[in-house]
This record gives sequence, C-alpha cells and structure tokens, in this order.
Amino acid sequence: MEENEPDILSQIDAPDFDPDQMGARFWYEQYLQQREENRQLRTQLSQLQGEVEQLKEALRKLTNRNSENSSKPPSADAHKKKNKDVKSRKKKQGPKYGHEGKTRNGFGCVDHTIEVELERCPQCGSKLSTVADAPVRKNQIAELVKQPVEIWEYQRPKYQCPVCGWQGYADFPLGCREDFSYGALLSSLVGWLGYGGHLSWAKQRYLVETIFDIPLSQGSLSKMHQWFCESLYPSYEQWWQYIQEPGVRCVDETSYRLDGLNYWVWIATSDEVCVMFLAPSRSSKEVKSLLGEDFEGILSSDCWSAYSPQNAKAKQKCLAHIGRELEALTTSNFAANRLFAERIMPILQSARQAHQDYHAGKVQLSQLQNHRLIVEAELADVLDNPPKQGWPADAQTLANRFTRHWSEWFTFLTYPEVKPDNNDAERGLRPVVIHRKVSGGARSHWGGQLVAMMFSFLETMRLQGKNAVEELFKLLTTMGPSPPTPQQSCSTSKV
Repeated sequence: MEENEPDILSQIDAPDFDPDQMGARFWYEQYLQQREENRQLRTQLSQLQGEVEQLKEALRKLTNRNSENSSKPPSADAHKKKNKDVKSRKKKQGPKYGHEGKTRNGFGCVDHTIEVELERCPQCGSKLSTVADAPVRKNQIAELVKQPVEIWEYQRPKYQCPVCGWQGYADFPLGCREDFSYGALLSSLVGWLGYGGHLSWAKQRYLVETIFDIPLSQGSLSKMHQWFCESLYPSYEQWWQYIQEPGVRCVDETSYRLDGLNYWVWIATSDEVCVMFLAPSRSSKEVKSLLGEDFEGILSSDCWSAYSPQNAKAKQKCLAHIGRELEALTTSNFAANRLFAERIMPILQSARQAHQDYHAGKVQLSQLQNHRLIVEAELADVLDNPPKQGWPADAQTLANRFTRHWSEWFTFLTYPEVKPDNNDAERGLRPVVIHRKVSGGARSHWGGQLVAMMFSFLETMRLQGKNAVEELFKLLTTMGPSPPTPQQSCSTSKV
C-alpha cells in the first residue's frame, strides 16, 4: 500500500473521484493503515511525554536546589523577599519593661584617666562652677594606641670561659629567634589573621605595616609561616594518634588546590580534637591513613564509597544528607517520588526525636535501643512494598542506598553518644573552604601541610574552648611541648 500511496491520493483528489467505485476492500485497507499509523503515533507521543517529564524533573532539580534540599551552602541561596502580606508586629520588640540591661559599663581596668573640664557656659559664656552633690559621669572607651607594637633590642656581649676556653653568646628569651625579627606574640596574631581571619598574605602585610607601623616583607612572612609549621608539628602528631584511638569520629573531605593540582583535605573530629591532612586522592587508602588500619571506634560519615572498606566497630551514615535529598523529592513532578519522601521522612524524624528524648532524660537507654527495631521495621516495610509500577529513578536510587547501608542508619539509637549526622566534620571543614576561596590553594607542599595543621589547631582550640592566639604563642615559645591533651580520658570516650 505504501508504494501505491501517491497514486491513491491523486485518485482521491481527482474531481471525478467516486468513493463507491473503490469498493469495500479498498476502504477497509485504508482503515487498517490509518489505525496502524495512529497506534505508532500514540506510542511515539507516549515516549515523548515521558521524556518531557524526565526533562522537567531534571530541570526542577537544577533550578530548585538550595541549602534545604541539597548540599549547597546557605550562602548560595537566592535572596528571599519579605512577604508584603505579612502584618506588622503588634508586640513591641526589645526587652520588657524593667528588664535588667546587659550594656557594658566598663572594662575592669583603666590605663589612663582624663578629666574633661568645661570653664565657660556654652550659652552665655559665663564662668562655670561644679555641682558638688552631683555624680561624676564616667565613660570608659577602648581605643587603639598609636604604637601598639614595641621594638625591643637585645644586646648580648660575647662571653669566654677561662677554664675550658668556651666562647659564645647568651640565648634569646622565650618567644624570640636568632634568625627572625618578629616576636612570638606578634607572629601568633598574624597567624590567626591568615587562617582564622582568612586574610591573604598581601592583606596580612598591609595590616602589620599600616596598623602596627612595622615593615613586613614577603620573605619574612614566609619565615613566619615556616615557624608555625615547625611549632605545630609535635602537637599535630599527638592529636593524630589520639584520633586513631577508639571513640566516635566524624569524617569528611573537601577539595583543595596544591600548585594547580586538585588535592583533598580529609578531616576527622572527636569531642575535643580535630585532625586534617592533605592527600592527593579521595580513595579509601586515605581514610585508613587517617584512622588507621584497625580502627575500633564508631565512624560517622556520608555515603561516599571510600568509607565502606574502613574497619570500625560500627558506622553511622549522615541523616542530614539523605534528609535533604528526601526534601528535594517532596516537590517532584512524579507522584511516586513525593509518596516515597512522605513515607520515609516521618521514620527518620521519629528516630531523631527518640534520640533527643533520651538526652533530655525522657526515655531510658533500653527504650531507645528498642526504638531502633521499630524504625527499621517501618523502613523495611516502605522499601519492600513499592508501587505496582515501581519507584521512579530518584526514589529508587535512595531506596538502593538505604538497602546498601542498611545497618548504618540508626546506629545512634544503639550508641546514644553518636550523632545522627556528621555535621561536626562539615563544620570543621567550613573554614578550609573559605580559605580555599580566598587564597585559591597552596603553592608548595609544606604550605599545604601548614594549612592542614593550622586548621587542625584552630578547630581543636575551638573544641577545647581555648584562646587560639594565646595557645599558638605558647607553641612558638616552647618549640616542642604540645598543648595539654584532652581532659577527657580515653576510657570515657571508648564505645
């Protein structure tokens, strides 16, 4: 029929065409041909509609990503305009009437006292006298002095021993170096500005030269950072040994550029110690380097495959990561995706609530551990009973992930000291990410190693509640002994 189709169409379009002359067989064949064409068109339309829905879903995931349904930081979220329909507050903001204020009334110690006098009346110019029974108004103001840095010159005569003939000079006081012109306290402040304050080397030099009125060359700044590296290393080794002992460890990683090449900063945190190190890969061997081959603690991480081969007493997968992906499914164009999220999210929330109730003293440990059996049974019921047509691709991906790490989602219900997420590690890496964006990475291997050690130090000081500038000053002056080990003994952190 297809070869003769142009002839048939020309016959039908002819002016003298008579449908009755074609016969029933002709029209029946035409009917079958059109029905087959309609079937093919419907099949093609159905395929195109499916592709359009998939493209819409992919576009939705790309355009609707934010910090609540993906791993994007809150700073990347679009600005939300205030709703004009929201009514203004009826209740006045601020403290209640009679509430004791918290305004600072002084600094505790006064370096200089200045009496501000007024001799003439500002209105008529008459001579003024003080009011004897009126209180004196006092205001303490903190101000930067003109020269906050002092220059000390150490004069050391050469000595000679009349007995053995030894000749030499006296040692420098603590905090001073033979080959360096900047003291330990000034260097500690510059170190914090560079890593805690995320200032570039150019801005560090600018601040020292303009505020402190002290010249600082690029070479001197490099020597200062090498001093940090030498001083931090003993403490860094001690913390690394501690992190490999049994305990709860949150781990994570982020990319970092080293001399134009992509490296990775790995982190492991405990309650009082943080260790980071720079590695050329994102593989499981780096995890073993960080925690050791025979780690006997609990490993809390995301679902990155490098953590699977690591030995551990137990593992906990981050519920925050999986929760954001479930949150993204709640606005999916596919009803089955939304159904999957609606059934899974209450289960995870129930587990989190039970963990919070235990730490609030509302439930016992045995009740918390029994609750794990309940939530695992509820999760298994969802995974074992998909819709007749099966879960869509996105929901099925999450279902496979739940199955693959089945024993690692609710470890925090068996060991309450474990958190249901690895936010501690992500929080520790956040300053590294900011530093990476500011500096663009490191140019040398010792510079990259210093980045890992310095941020390990800053995060450890934050966890221990210590002043980072003071502790860095102690390290620079002692050049070897490390800050005190965590007050919590290893036995109390074992699980």
